Amino acid sequence: MSTNKSIPIDDREKFMTLGDHLEELRQRLIKGVLLTATITIIALFFGAEIHSYFISPYKHALDDPKATFYQIKLMAPFLIYLKTAFLLSILIAFPFLFYILWGFVAPALDERTERYGLLIIIFSTLLFWSGIALCWLTVFENFLRIFLVTWMPEGVEAKLPIDEYYDLFFNLHLVFGISFQLPVVLVLLGRIGIISSAFLGRRWREIIISLSVFSAVFSPGPDVISMLMLFAPLVLLFLISLLLMKFFEKRDSK
Repeated sequence: MSTNKSIPIDDREKFMTLGDHLEELRQRLIKGVLLTATITIIALFFGAEIHSYFISPYKHALDDPKATFYQIKLMAPFLIYLKTAFLLSILIAFPFLFYILWGFVAPALDERTERYGLLIIIFSTLLFWSGIALCWLTVFENFLRIFLVTWMPEGVEAKLPIDEYYDLFFNLHLVFGISFQLPVVLVLLGRIGIISSAFLGRRWREIIISLSVFSAVFSPGPDVISMLMLFAPLVLLFLISLLLMKFFEKRDSK
């Protein structure tokens, strides 16, 4: 007489085929897209207010509360509202998007790491928002001031096309937000077993050089100060990642 025992969820995960994993990933991606689209649509109703707030660094950099932009492309006004709404939706939805993604990644981790899922999501969200805040409060406005005021040749009017402004705005803030995910990425790779704190410790010179190259390429301006605004936080986050990885490794060895 045969007995059928129910397979626990964690064990059932081991027997999922590649197609099953891809289907689960597809379902989670659909949920993330729907969530982002919903917040974007809601934000479109407040497009004028969001736009007025997002252009404040431009006015501060020029020291002109009545500073204006050029419109070159016909669809620029609509695309402006769409971009600002989308950026705001990413800021708001980030913890929920990370939670959706975490549900897909968690089964590959050990039980201890999986239990800390909520803490990791909160930590990742705070890092993402911190990167955005750093760019908003210091980097972006200084970047505009360097190119529109400090280096502006005589006889040239300081005025940007509105779509170019938002391309810069969108790209730079996302670079800082995503770059600040470094500790989360390194700690998770350590938990999976791909890298270790000893490996990172031995390769710290190469990593610092890589971070400096990354900062030089993606920093908002060609000057050293702009590069340091991204490089210094990344080095600090790398050191924090190293300490966290050592903490988890010592805890697991007990």
